[in-house]
Amino acid sequence: MDTGPWSECVPIRMPNETAVHMVSNTRQAAELLSKHWPVNHGQAYEHALDICQAVLERDWPSYVARAAFVAAAREAGVNLLD
Repeated sequence: MDTGPWSECVPIRMPNETAVHMVSNTRQAAELLSKHWPVNHGQAYEHALDICQAVLERDWPSYVARAAFVAAAREAGVNLLD
């Protein structure tokens, strides 16, 4: 189970929020997707949920979850910050 930190943090801002979320691992990404995401549908969203779960339960590399999370953020209109 690859629950360690990602090689690069993903700073995001949810729509209609001022707070910045610094997502730095798969567990944080899964938590945001499942409990705080602005949408609960979409191909990238569903893929990201599945991939995060697979990374947490199996020995999959965490960069796969990071890439899926970024794609879900783009799909949902979540602001990716630099």
